[in-house]
Amino acid sequence: MAFHNVGLVPISQAPRDETRRKMKRMPPPRLYCPVLSSGSLTLSPEESHHAVNVLRLGKGARVVVFDGAGREAEAEVESADRRRLRVTAETVIEYPFDAPLRTTLAVAVPKAHRQGFLVEKCTELGVEAIWPLMSKFSVARTGAGGVERLRRRAIEAAKQSGRRWLPDVRAAMTFQQCCQLWSQFDCVALAHPGSPNGELCDILDGQPLPGRMLVMVGPEGGWSPEEIRQSRTNGARFIGLGDSVLRTETAALAVCAVIFLAANRADRSQPS
Repeated sequence: MAFHNVGLVPISQAPRDETRRKMKRMPPPRLYCPVLSSGSLTLSPEESHHAVNVLRLGKGARVVVFDGAGREAEAEVESADRRRLRVTAETVIEYPFDAPLRTTLAVAVPKAHRQGFLVEKCTELGVEAIWPLMSKFSVARTGAGGVERLRRRAIEAAKQSGRRWLPDVRAAMTFQQCCQLWSQFDCVALAHPGSPNGELCDILDGQPLPGRMLVMVGPEGGWSPEEIRQSRTNGARFIGLGDSVLRTETAALAVCAVIFLAANRADRSQPS
C-alpha cells in the first residue's frame, strides 16, 4: 500500500522551540514551608522528596515557597539531594485571605476512601476550615493519623491550585461540640432535604456578605430529630440542595462550589 506525502513531520524531527517556550511560561513549582522567612531554608523530608524525586528540581531551579497562612516568597534551590532540599528565599510577601467569604465546612465523616477527595476539592474552593463531624447517624470515623493524612492532602491541593491559605483541618467533633462554636460565625446554614432550594442563594445574595459562615452537611442517613430541633432553636438557616439524594461529599462540594462562585461574583460587584 502506498502512502502519499502530506507534509507530516516525524515526531523525532518536530521542532522543540515551542515546547521550550511553553515550559518557560509555566509558573514555578510551589513548595510548602510552614516556617517561612527570607534567606536560607531547609524543607521537610516529605517536601524535599517530592521536589527532587517527583518534580526533578535541582540546583538553580526557581520555586515559590508558602507557609499556608497567606505568606509566600520566590526562591531558588541552593542544593538538593534525596533527603534534603535547601532554598534561598527572597522577600516574603503577606497576602489577605484568598476568598471573599470565610467558610467553615462541618461535614459528617464520609468513608475513608472518599475523605481525601473531599478535603482536596474543598481546599481548591478556598474553604477556611474543615471540621469532621460525628452526628448521631454517622457511620465512619477518622483518627489522629487520619487527620494528619487529610492535612497533607490539603497541602498538595494548595500547591496545585495556587492557594496561599491552608484550611484548618481539625480532629473530629460531635454535633454538640460544633454547636458550641456557632457564636464565632455571622451565619450558620444546615443542609437538610426538603428545605427551600433557593435559601443558600438568598443568603449569598444579601448585602453585605456574611463575614464568616458555617455550613453543616450531615451523613447520608440525615440528621436526627434532636439535631434538627437543636439547629432550629439556635437559629440555623436550613438549605436545600435539590431533589436528588446526594452522597455526603457530593453535597459538601456542591455547597462549597456555590459559595465560591457567588461570593466571588458579589466581591467583584462591590465598589472599589
